[in-house]
Amino acid sequence: MEGERKKPDSSTKRSDQKQEVKENENSVPKGTGIVNDEMFLLHKCPFGSEHGKLECPERLNAIQKKLTEYGLLDRCVPLQARLATNEELLICHSQDYIYKIRSTATMSQEQLKEYVDGFDDLECVYIGKNTYECACLSAGSVIDLTTKVVKGELRNGIALVRPPGHHAQESVPNGYCIFNNIALAARHVKHKFNLERILIVDFDVHHGQGLQQMFEDDPSVLYFSIHQYGHETSWPNLIESSCKYIGVGAGEGYNINIPWNEIGLGDAEYLAAFQQVLLPVAYEYNPQLVLVACGVDASIGDPEGFMRVSPACYAHLMSMIMGLADGKVCCALEGGYCLESLSESISMVVRTLLGDVCPQLQPQKQVNKKSFDSILETIANIKPFWKCFQHQDTSKVDVNIAVYTDKDVSVSSGFNEDPIKTLANMMAEIQLTVPKYRTCLVYDDRMRLHHTVFNHPERPERVSWIFEKHEALGLVERCRRLPARYAVHQEIELCHNIDYIETMEQTKSMSFRELAKQQENYESIYLHPDTYACARLALGGVLTIVDDVLTGKSVNGTAIVRPPGHHAEEKFACGFCIFNTVAVAAKYAKQMYGVKRVLIVDWDIHHGNGTQNMFDKDPSVLYISLHRYDEGAFFPASSRAEPDKVGLDKGAGFNINIAWNWAKMGDAEYLAAFQKIIMPVAYEYAPDLVFVSAGFDAALGDPLGGYLVNPECYGQMTHMLSSLANGHVIVVLEGGYNLSSISKSMAQCTQTLLGDPTPVLTSAKPANMQAVASIHSTIQCHKPYWKCLQFIRPLPVVTKDSQSESGGNGDATAKPSTRASAASSTSVDDLIQSTSEMSISSNSACPDESFHSCSSDIQSPEAVKGRGSGNVFHKTQPNDNVKVSEDAIGAVGGVAQQPGTIGAMTDILGENMQMYAVVPLTWCPHLEGVTALPEGGLHADEPCFECGDSKENWVCLHCYMVLCGRYVESHMVKHGVVSGHCLVLSYADLSVWCYECDSYVHNGIIIPMKRAAHISKFGTDIPGGS
Repeated sequence: MEGERKKPDSSTKRSDQKQEVKENENSVPKGTGIVNDEMFLLHKCPFGSEHGKLECPERLNAIQKKLTEYGLLDRCVPLQARLATNEELLICHSQDYIYKIRSTATMSQEQLKEYVDGFDDLECVYIGKNTYECACLSAGSVIDLTTKVVKGELRNGIALVRPPGHHAQESVPNGYCIFNNIALAARHVKHKFNLERILIVDFDVHHGQGLQQMFEDDPSVLYFSIHQYGHETSWPNLIESSCKYIGVGAGEGYNINIPWNEIGLGDAEYLAAFQQVLLPVAYEYNPQLVLVACGVDASIGDPEGFMRVSPACYAHLMSMIMGLADGKVCCALEGGYCLESLSESISMVVRTLLGDVCPQLQPQKQVNKKSFDSILETIANIKPFWKCFQHQDTSKVDVNIAVYTDKDVSVSSGFNEDPIKTLANMMAEIQLTVPKYRTCLVYDDRMRLHHTVFNHPERPERVSWIFEKHEALGLVERCRRLPARYAVHQEIELCHNIDYIETMEQTKSMSFRELAKQQENYESIYLHPDTYACARLALGGVLTIVDDVLTGKSVNGTAIVRPPGHHAEEKFACGFCIFNTVAVAAKYAKQMYGVKRVLIVDWDIHHGNGTQNMFDKDPSVLYISLHRYDEGAFFPASSRAEPDKVGLDKGAGFNINIAWNWAKMGDAEYLAAFQKIIMPVAYEYAPDLVFVSAGFDAALGDPLGGYLVNPECYGQMTHMLSSLANGHVIVVLEGGYNLSSISKSMAQCTQTLLGDPTPVLTSAKPANMQAVASIHSTIQCHKPYWKCLQFIRPLPVVTKDSQSESGGNGDATAKPSTRASAASSTSVDDLIQSTSEMSISSNSACPDESFHSCSSDIQSPEAVKGRGSGNVFHKTQPNDNVKVSEDAIGAVGGVAQQPGTIGAMTDILGENMQMYAVVPLTWCPHLEGVTALPEGGLHADEPCFECGDSKENWVCLHCYMVLCGRYVESHMVKHGVVSGHCLVLSYADLSVWCYECDSYVHNGIIIPMKRAAHISKFGTDIPGGS
């Protein structure tokens, strides 16, 4: 048992700590590299072209001046620009093209003009005498920077180079670009370091068609572009810039375009594009490196972009990107032609790369209608290739709901303003002062005095183990250590009744017999003579952090405190909690410092009933809880934890419950909740201060929680929240009862607060279906209150013709595809309803009175359903008296063939074979929903799309997703519940089952599918073709 674990010898422990600190320091890359060379100023237009007036040397001068003004240049690691070699250029460009560009270095001005005049004016090309050298310097510098980041010599970096590169093609200069700097760097490190997954993010306002063309058939490079399109009216005026172009061949699905069809778009649209599209895909893709085509010509005032993105927004976009690939991010300057907005925007990018917190944005407005459509159309086109979108169109929503108002649709009114003046006002509102300390920390060993003689999970070792882990990793010495203090009565009374406080104070002098009697008045509470003092110390410690953060001494803080607080109510203790630490701290911040908007994110696995009840009428505190609910069977077992409890009166909409049911939730589910709900709402709310009720009982291995969240996921969630409120995030320990997992998890949160690279998540699994149902349920309840929650809607139907416009048929074996249909007859709402009607297994709950023996096993809805005529399970069961191995169980309960023992099924059943255990239906109404075979046919050996198992799989005849049967993980059963897809074909015995009709089916409509499966499985057609 962990509670009986003996501590090692102190000298051995100190030696181990020093070694762990040393290893931790060596493992974290340091420094932001910057390429900033005066040689790039030599590239200029010698003959007065308008293009030369835009892409001009003054661009770099303006950037350098602003970086120097902000003191950023001196904080970066300078890198020497160097020329790319001919061999390096050949990675992306033809030798003939390189020769032609090289020859311009010796041309006269007249010859240069003649050469440039040979290009169409729309190609936007100018070349000067020093262009070739500068272009080689640009390419070589980006290659060098990227190489150093991949090798771990630098944490990240930016190359301030010109000419830019993302429009350049294999043998053609284009859009001020000569050599494709990003493409050259990507291919260089890909081959040199055997990288398998590189993400390129291009937020230049013009589509980087050169990048797209170079990687359109390459699944090892995922290209994501947000750009002005205007239905082909915006430069480069290509149909290939539309969202229908998703890659070709093996690269199909790895080219993602979000084409804007409106001008004047701003922060809300760009944040939505990242939250709704890029981040879900990027976390699934799990890149090893991120390259950013860092054009900022979508910024306010740019004469080419006609957009209104604020410089601060670029910091937030970069922060989101830096949560990927262990923070290995390399930026290369592309466009940006308003010198004021260019210099400010690049400065914000550099600040973020250096680890400075993001400046606070104003509350985000509603996304423009046309942009909303663009995002949904992009999702519709790429949905078949990414698991993260598999349930996007399953929500039953009235498509005629009026989401937008007239004032939100038009964005052109902003162009009547003076952009430079507006920019100056924006920058004046940004807090750029960096506090002396990054993270403050509170821990006091006296909080261990609260204890019981019984083997209770809320034990003193919880905080001591966490603190020792912080020491071992060298985190304590990196933090500003603050002394804890005792909270006074006046502070506690901010949330608690005076009579209750006095009762707790009286416990100091009670006998153990009196304490035992007193604790019976509360739910799941034990008391000790030192309990009151420890609770005051925990609360006072958090208030000390609030003081330190809000007076500008530290950016953020970590509170290693106990007892926890979020269950404590105004008048009574509850769930191991005495005083509601975070709730009191929130009111204290409002009262003492005038904080207007506070966000509390509670990721403890138990619902924070006390915190919710204290703020359910208060719009100045937004409370968001992610918790295990199990339809009310999990502690605190209150209907107040349901998603429809949105707050009361003026507080309606400011209480958000994401209630998990039944399935084991892990990293994918928690990240999905953050991406779909928490972060969009948080940006719309724009808090001034963020508290995290950081319970770690959803962590893998927790004896009470039973969930699967890893320390890296807690780091990711902390990273996302750190982009809010000028970085003012305070992480406060709540629950968590596995000493090892809570120590690692909270240490990871502190490392993230300190600005260390956010760790990579190893699993790319999508959120499970029960989690999707919970998320959708919460969204439906809160749509009336939050403009950002409008994206869970039916997607536009993508026809095969529109998909094929990308120029290829695709490779069915290149990447698993859901091939899901665009509309579903059964919505997630139906799944929500079905799960709410099920009976509850006794061992799935965790009643507080038996917490020490609570089982962490979680049963799925299917495990507790199984009744009534709507039962989705098959009727045919194997004989209970016959011992059959799992591998030998057939798709519907019979015995499957053994591999390598027989040939085609006709060898056993003869020419007039009957492949049925029972007589099938010859027709059912759900045959109308069967879709045509995919072009690549069927693959009987394809593993389950969800779990990768290959024992007993089915293929859905509506969307052709391959999933396992009920004797494995029941993923096909669950798919049927969520999607409404009824007809499925077994790869074990080639039977077809209808869930709704509860019967086998055999009809001419499904013969082509059976034939295709038979050919794939046995290498021969069914005799007679039927």
